[in-house]
Amino acid sequence: MRFTSLVTIALSFAGVIQSLPVERRGITSLNGVTYTARNSNGECQSSQEIAASVKLMKSSGVHSIRTYSQECDQLPAILDAIKSQGGGMTVLASVWIDGTSKDQEEISTLKSVLANHDTSAITGILVGNEVLFNGVMPASELIKKFKAVKAISKGIDVGTAEMDVTYPQELVDVSDFVAVNIHPYFSQVDIKNAMSNLNDRYNAFKKMAGGKKTYIAEVGWPSAGASSGKAVPSVSNTETFASEISRTSLPYYFFEWQDSNWKSSGIESNFGLLNSNGKAKFGI
Repeated sequence: MRFTSLVTIALSFAGVIQSLPVERRGITSLNGVTYTARNSNGECQSSQEIAASVKLMKSSGVHSIRTYSQECDQLPAILDAIKSQGGGMTVLASVWIDGTSKDQEEISTLKSVLANHDTSAITGILVGNEVLFNGVMPASELIKKFKAVKAISKGIDVGTAEMDVTYPQELVDVSDFVAVNIHPYFSQVDIKNAMSNLNDRYNAFKKMAGGKKTYIAEVGWPSAGASSGKAVPSVSNTETFASEISRTSLPYYFFEWQDSNWKSSGIESNFGLLNSNGKAKFGI
């Protein structure tokens, strides 16, 4: 995310909000957002840029942050930023698992953060994201990684994030909580049926979870790119979806805080609430 200054971004939000007709300002607050601490060119954000993001999230009514990795020293910077803002926000922290030597580096970095920082804002730790869905390793190997993180978690609950179609019962059984990624856009439903698709899939997955805390670790709608069946990307549809989900009590993390131009070309770079320059696409 290319930041100018916190003031500039705040003014951008204010300008967008003032320009919208009253009937479209339906977003109250968002339970949580997913956040990757990178600039639009892929470079790591500074601790000051991370702090500016967290401050803007809190002022926009965002309660929780979900990360994906330990890169860029982001977790301690996020924790420090939350503390400097007076608390009131939580973090679902993550280690990135891709089956390489980086796995152990991620776990070791997390161990150091947990040992040297105030972790009261961390509500859980995710071990990997869609590891099984992407065929990175079998469930048995992911469970080994899971247990390695559990051993250094200092009592913090540990889980993983998978698609609802690739979440085996054996992984549910070892997890303290479960986190499922659900994207109605990829189910090729139109925006009018997006929430019902989300609710149906979430409720079905909750039954499989057997009473364990169940997060929606990713859910969103792209503002640009190719259509997926009846699912049409547009800023208007992103705003509609954000507005509808903001009025629910679902434990979700909206994907994502800001467009990620550094990702491979395609639809995934267009899911942000902010564009790649840090300007809000609509009012929150």
